[in-house]
Amino acid sequence: MNGLIVFNSASDVVYRCLNSPLTQKIRNVAVAQGLLPAGEQESESPLDSNILLQIFSPIVGSQRIMQCQFDNAYSSLQCEQGFNLVFGELLGFTFLKIGHIPVEQLGRQMGVAITLTRYCYGANLFAAQAGAMQQELLTQCLDCYESLLGEEDQAYLLEAMPKLLVNAELKRTIHLTLDATLEHLRQLGLPRAHALLFVSHKLLAVNSTGQALPLSAADLLFLSLMSRAMQSPKSPAQRAVAVFLQGVSHDVNSGCVPSIVHISRLHGNQVLLQIIEYANMPLTSCIYDSFFVLQKIISVQHQGDSDALKPAYENLESFVGQTLTALKRYAKQRPEDMENCYKKFATKWENLRKMYAEYFKNFEREMLVRIESNLPSFGEELKQLFTLACCDSSSVHELDQLADTAANVEAKLLEFAEFLAVKATRNLSIDAYLEDFPGLVHFMYVNRSSGHMLAPDLRPNQLVPKTKLWSMVEIARSYLKKGQTTVMWKDKAFHYSYFLWFEDQSGSTLSTSMDLQQHFLATGAASGNGTKSPTEPGALTMDYYHDLAELCFPKISPGKVRVYELYCIHLGLVTATCAVEHARRLVATISDVVGEETL
Repeated sequence: MNGLIVFNSASDVVYRCLNSPLTQKIRNVAVAQGLLPAGEQESESPLDSNILLQIFSPIVGSQRIMQCQFDNAYSSLQCEQGFNLVFGELLGFTFLKIGHIPVEQLGRQMGVAITLTRYCYGANLFAAQAGAMQQELLTQCLDCYESLLGEEDQAYLLEAMPKLLVNAELKRTIHLTLDATLEHLRQLGLPRAHALLFVSHKLLAVNSTGQALPLSAADLLFLSLMSRAMQSPKSPAQRAVAVFLQGVSHDVNSGCVPSIVHISRLHGNQVLLQIIEYANMPLTSCIYDSFFVLQKIISVQHQGDSDALKPAYENLESFVGQTLTALKRYAKQRPEDMENCYKKFATKWENLRKMYAEYFKNFEREMLVRIESNLPSFGEELKQLFTLACCDSSSVHELDQLADTAANVEAKLLEFAEFLAVKATRNLSIDAYLEDFPGLVHFMYVNRSSGHMLAPDLRPNQLVPKTKLWSMVEIARSYLKKGQTTVMWKDKAFHYSYFLWFEDQSGSTLSTSMDLQQHFLATGAASGNGTKSPTEPGALTMDYYHDLAELCFPKISPGKVRVYELYCIHLGLVTATCAVEHARRLVATISDVVGEETL
């Protein structure tokens, strides 16, 4: 049983994605409680949202009371027979993940679900203006991740993108082809664009124009997941979808990058993604950040925290001011409906600003009630502003020509198509490393700064069972969350080792003076209670490694710190000293043979 239900601030169900066993379980409970007539257990009709609301409203209501009154909301509920629930929150929406799996695994699925929601909707969560296409995309991505990739693909186990290794000459040819594609897009009036080429779900090349916002590790993983989720025998060879990428964390315009992704399925299991950024990024970034600041002040007012209200308001005032300034700069390009929305937004903000100024003079409860009654309409105007400024891709007029561009790429790479298809199935084998590293049976090398990984492909007859591999990663993550960046352990068959380290841009190792273990224990980060420290390793769930680099090296820009991970599995007879030496030589071998530009 597995599913996701999302409730808005009024506790109405705005989204649900339930598999058949969970749907049947809920239907049985509804009949037992008299919410459905007897005999409805076997009905195949969709569950009514009111049924879900009546069954889950006590849990959701209790969650919100704990959050509003005590600022101590539930993170999860563990029930009998392994049936568990995990809570999440995004912009006032309550996410409820339900499953017959361990809480830790369910929590990771919850983090991915929230991230995918942001990618599909931006800030306008589950709004009617977003349309059915965004909801369908979210459902497809969730189903693909949870039913297939999360338990089968080591790329999604690690949340990193596998690179397809090819020789330098072929790599150069591919990059020149994609550069020509981007130049054609520039000539079409699309100066901010990316071109990505996948072969059998492995990343072969990424090219970007100079004006485009760099793609983050999570962006690459999401784009791969999306293309796989939308791949079926009945799917058209060409398709375009609207998404909201996040960009790299150290860029001021990151967080929400409205984009059109044109997916083209080419010969030989190749997939070309042409990504067009179309919105005014400084404006989009300001509006997007304003949603989170607005939600923060709403939360503070619900909790009645008068001490936190003044700084929360000052933060909101700053971001709204930046939004209004960006809108003024955008004035020459504004259509009439945008002009009207801008005026309404500015008027509502001016009214709110005056109310807050009055409240901070006397701290009268009546004025706070007036503020709270005006915040929802202000939020609606902010949503309308986001829709007009960030979701309108009508300025992208040349989408019909992207299919022709993809055809040109396919023609130029046709002579390599069969080679690339075969190479993707045999990208890297552990057999190539056995002579130099006796006893090594599997490894996974990850550049967390780029989001790329290198690992031998999993095979049906491999020596290491998948269950051992998944368990290894879970154990390593549990120790990392406690501040341990080097871990070794053994079972009856294998010797496992995990290493995380930092390097600067020149490749020199960086050492931190911070005792991560003591810091995580002191802040409660290991148990998920920390407010600043990262808590859950991953790229899709959150930008964990960026936060970790910022925590360890506060005086260095996170964009200048590279984070690496290495997982190794040896036969149990291999000693710890030998495993460490293998790890050191393996990293050097990968750097020398593959090259940093690939990973």
